[in-house]
Amino acid sequence: MIRSITESDLDAIAEIEAVSFVRPLTRFDLATLYARPAFDGFALFTDRNRLASYALFLNAGTTADLISTGTAPGDRRCGFASSLLAESLDHLAAAAVTEVVLEVAVDNANALALYHGLGFAEAGRRRDYYQRAHGRIDAVVLVWRSTPQATA
Repeated sequence: MIRSITESDLDAIAEIEAVSFVRPLTRFDLATLYARPAFDGFALFTDRNRLASYALFLNAGTTADLISTGTAPGDRRCGFASSLLAESLDHLAAAAVTEVVLEVAVDNANALALYHGLGFAEAGRRRDYYQRAHGRIDAVVLVWRSTPQATA
């Protein structure tokens, strides 16, 4: 089941962030993000009502930024993120968003494949954007644009 994120989901999202990222969003960060009027977030739950994947956006009218997305470690490589993001993009497009922007590390092949499969295209690079143990690494800036709906 996919639905909009509620405040009660933030603890579970913080747990996934903590095991997924070098610089995770904390529970405080998530609460601050959630309180913003531009916040739009979606979560996918398993049939046991456990959070499997989430996507957090800031929606600025016709453009949205994908702030973070993650999947619980035991649920990775099951198609949850792809399904969630596809439905999230459909929801955003229905709300008049025509463009979604995100950054991803150049060495994150799985994420790049996921985003390219959803129709994101490279729009640029941010040099030395991410910190790694071995130094800094570039980010790829990706953009998804909604396709105009045909009128009958």
